[in-house]
Amino acid sequence: MPTSPMSPGTVLGGRYRLEDLLTEHDGARFWRATDVVLARSVAVHAVASDDPRSAAVLDAARSSVRVTDPHFLRVLDCDDDDGLTWVINEWGEGDSLDVMLEQGPLPPARAAWLAREVSEAIVAAHAQGLCHGRLNPESVLVTESGAVKVIGFVVYTAFAGRAGRDTSYGVVNDRDADVIDLAGILFAALTGRWPGVTTSRVPRAPREGQHPLRPRQVRAGVPRTLDAICDRVLNREASRHVAPLSTALEVCAALSDFVGDPAAMAPIDIPAMHQEPEPAPEPGAEAEADSPAQPAEVAAPEPAPEDGPETDPKTDAGADVPAAAVIPPAAAATPPAPAEPDQTMPHAFGELDPTDLSRPDDWEPAPPPPPFEEVADRPLFADHDRRVPAGAAPDPATSSGTPGWPFYEDAPTGGDAGDRPRRRWRRLLVIVLLFALAGAMYIAFDLGRQDETPESSAPSPTPTPSAAIPTGTPIKVFRAADFDPEGDPPSENPDQTPLAIDGNPSTGWKTLVYRDDPRLGGLKSGVGIVLDLGSEQAVGSIELDLAGAPTSFEIWTSPPGIDDPPVELADLRRRVGQTATGTLSVARFESPVRTRYILVWLTKLPEAPGGFRGEITEAIPRP
Repeated sequence: MPTSPMSPGTVLGGRYRLEDLLTEHDGARFWRATDVVLARSVAVHAVASDDPRSAAVLDAARSSVRVTDPHFLRVLDCDDDDGLTWVINEWGEGDSLDVMLEQGPLPPARAAWLAREVSEAIVAAHAQGLCHGRLNPESVLVTESGAVKVIGFVVYTAFAGRAGRDTSYGVVNDRDADVIDLAGILFAALTGRWPGVTTSRVPRAPREGQHPLRPRQVRAGVPRTLDAICDRVLNREASRHVAPLSTALEVCAALSDFVGDPAAMAPIDIPAMHQEPEPAPEPGAEAEADSPAQPAEVAAPEPAPEDGPETDPKTDAGADVPAAAVIPPAAAATPPAPAEPDQTMPHAFGELDPTDLSRPDDWEPAPPPPPFEEVADRPLFADHDRRVPAGAAPDPATSSGTPGWPFYEDAPTGGDAGDRPRRRWRRLLVIVLLFALAGAMYIAFDLGRQDETPESSAPSPTPTPSAAIPTGTPIKVFRAADFDPEGDPPSENPDQTPLAIDGNPSTGWKTLVYRDDPRLGGLKSGVGIVLDLGSEQAVGSIELDLAGAPTSFEIWTSPPGIDDPPVELADLRRRVGQTATGTLSVARFESPVRTRYILVWLTKLPEAPGGFRGEITEAIPRP
C-alpha cells in the first residue's frame, strides 16, 4: 500500500489535487483531479510503488509522449514519489461510442467519419511502434465540441492489463488486433453490433462460422463501400477480387476516399452524431443568395407628351446603348428629359443613316436586266459530218488518198457526202467483227485450260477455320472466383466456381437466369469467372466447355507483374472476343501472353428455361 494518503484533497507533486475517485480495480485507482497551476481538470492514474505494474506504467507514460496525434489524450506528467506511482493525462469529457449506440446506429456518413478519425490516431501510434491494445467502443469518445478522442491508450493497458479477446479470430498480435478492432468500430457505428477482437459491452455481431456477417446483412441501407471495407478486414480469407486490408493505414485511406472532406462531415456537438451531415452549398450559391434580385425585364418608358418630340423607345436619348441593356431600378425611376431623336439604328454590319435611304422626287426604278440569250437546242445525235483532226484527211491531190483517221477511206471534202450511210455500216461491221474475234479467242483459251487440267487436281472447297483443341499441356488453375463488379451485390453463384476447373464436364459454374434480353437482361455488360494460375504464366489459348449455344464471350488478362486479383475490368486487358456456336470453343491469342489472372467474361447468353443463362463447365488455359 502507498505510504502517501490517497483521498480527496491530496496534492500530488505539489500541483494536482485529487477531487473524485472514478474507478478502482485491483489496487489501481482512477481519479479526476485539478491542476492548481492552470486551473483545469486532469485525469490521474495511480498505483503503489511496490506494485508489479508500476515500472510498466512509467515506461508506457514515457513512450506515449512520442505520439503527438491530437486524437489521443496526452500524458502531461508522471512520477514515482513517496510510495506512489502516478500518471497525469488530459481530461476528456463527452460520450463514448457505446453510450451513443444505446440510441441506435449512426448515419453512414457519421460512422465513416468517426472511424476515420480513430484510424488516424491508430496510424500515428503504429508509426511509433506502439499499439492501443484495448480499442473498443468504450475507448472512443466524442467531446461536446464534436471532436474525437481515443482514451485508454498504452497507460491504461499497463494499469489494467490486456482486455479479454474473442478467440474466433485465432491468435493475433497487438497490431493486427488494433486493425480488426478499427474495422469493428466502423461495423458497430453502422449496425450497433460489435465484431472486434477486444471485448465490449456492445452486443456481439451475428456470425456465420468463424466470421461476422457483413454489415449489409445486419442492417439495411449500409453503403456498399463501407460494407466492403469491413469485410476486407474482418473476413480476409473470403475477400474476392480485392486484396484484404491488413494495416491501419490502408483502412484510413479507404475511409478517407469515402468521407472526402472531414470538416464537412464533422458534427457540431454530440446530438448531431445521429443526424445526417448537411450537404455543402454549391459554389456560388451563397453569392447568388446575397446579391440583390435583378428585374426580369424593364418596362418601356412612358410615351412623351403629345407636343414634345418623339423619342426612340429602343435607346436612351443621346446614348449609344443597345436596346437589350438592363436599366438599373434607380435610373428607371427617373426618366430622362426628352431630347432630339437619335437617327442611328443598330445594324449587323455597322450603322446606317436612314436619311441615306430617302428617295428623291425624280426617282425612277432602274430598268430590268436584259434576258439571257437562248441556247440553241442540241440534238441527241449529231446531224453533221464527224470532225476529223487536222492532217487526218487524205490528200485531195492523190486519187486514192492516204487514210489518216480510222474507218475513213475517203475523207469528206465538204458538203453532204453521198456515201455517208455506207461508211457508217462499215464502222458498225468492223466493231462487230472485233467483238466476235475476242469472244472466239476467250472460248478457245478456256477449252484449252480444261483439256490440260487433270481430274485429280480439281479445286477443293475452301477450308473453314478448325476448332480443334490446341496442343500443349494444360496450365494448372489454382483457384476460380466469380467476377461480377456491375452486380448488386457484386457476386454471382460464387460457390459454383470450383466446378468450372474440376475436370468434370458434367458440372460447371452457371450464371443467374436473365429475362427479356440475352445480353444479361440489359442490366450489365457481362459476368464471368477469374482463373488464378498461382503465378505468372505464358498463355497462348484457352479452351472452354460451355452449356448451351450460342454464347458470346471475351477473354481478359491481368498485365504482367500484377499479383493482385482484379477488382474491375479496368484492371485487365482484353485479348479476344468471339461467339461459340457449339459447346466447345477455343480462344487463341495472337501471341502468348504472360499473366496470372484470366477472366472469362460472358457477354451474351444462350436461351434457357425462363430466360437466358450461361454456363462454363470447364475452362482450360494452355501455353
